[in-house]
Amino acid sequence: MATLETISSIDTSARHPIRLVANRTGLTVDLIRAWEKRYHVVDPARSDTMRRLYSDYDIERLRLIRIAKQNGRRLVDVAPLTLEELRDVVSEDSRYDSTTDNQAEVYRPSWTGPLEATDARDDIDAMLFAIQTMDQHRFDQLLQEGLVKQSLPSYLETVIGPLLREIGESTRLGKLRIAHEHMATAHLRTFIGALRFRETYTGGEPKIVITTPTGQLHELGALMIAALVSVDGWLPVYLGPNTPADEIVACAIQSGARAVSLSLTYPADDPRIATELTRLRSQLDGKIPVFVGGAATAHHQELISRLGLEYPPTLNGLRHSLNALRDRQFKEQTA
Repeated sequence: MATLETISSIDTSARHPIRLVANRTGLTVDLIRAWEKRYHVVDPARSDTMRRLYSDYDIERLRLIRIAKQNGRRLVDVAPLTLEELRDVVSEDSRYDSTTDNQAEVYRPSWTGPLEATDARDDIDAMLFAIQTMDQHRFDQLLQEGLVKQSLPSYLETVIGPLLREIGESTRLGKLRIAHEHMATAHLRTFIGALRFRETYTGGEPKIVITTPTGQLHELGALMIAALVSVDGWLPVYLGPNTPADEIVACAIQSGARAVSLSLTYPADDPRIATELTRLRSQLDGKIPVFVGGAATAHHQELISRLGLEYPPTLNGLRHSLNALRDRQFKEQTA
């Protein structure tokens, strides 16, 4: 049976550049930097020219943490562990992998299923690091690189949506400055806004009005919906943010829209939300469903239920609801 190197024998002298560390651990340079800043997984030294320098000990920590994450562990849970504790965790996880035959294989990731969840977390961490360092060029690169890894609906669900929530929450808690949020918002608005123009339209697609009600100035959630529904053949009529109820109704009537989608984000306790939603539902044809989503919806569940508004809990749920609505309306028209 192979024996593991004792912890006391691991070299702690800082001598490895970050790109060598990335090659040895299987992590990207962006992710290593993000983990350092967000979770303090290692504390590299600095050269005279301020380049990061890592030790063999740091490399071992990063490699073990990566494997623990791939085995299903949360980074926030394993980051504070000592090297000895990390080895114990990885060794324990490996015992549940029937293909692990000896201790020499303790470092082989045992989870061989899809890596979507862990990859998404890594992508979000890298993007947050780019935001924190005001690296606009890298942030744009990461947005584009993530888009080619998976389908647009999955990307919006697993990466962009959670990223927006973390940016908002981190800004409210003071972890990000307002300038960080403004930079990220500007680039995300350009990125997401371009997505909905990638589809070609014939003119016969069902229309859906997408906006935010009066007082709701954060439009990225609404832009995400516009991009999402385009994938399934809907034509989004996008009004931007902060639209009064009567204007939404007028647009729905004039455009012949079959549905309305509203994004409610911040502030959640704005008293105008209740007024605007009530006016909208009372003025709009009852056959036209109103979908609501966003972080602020949790504060208005009773009102949403009383008004009969649709509240899909996920973007995928919204897709299913809209597809079901289109099929139902098509059958009614052809009956």
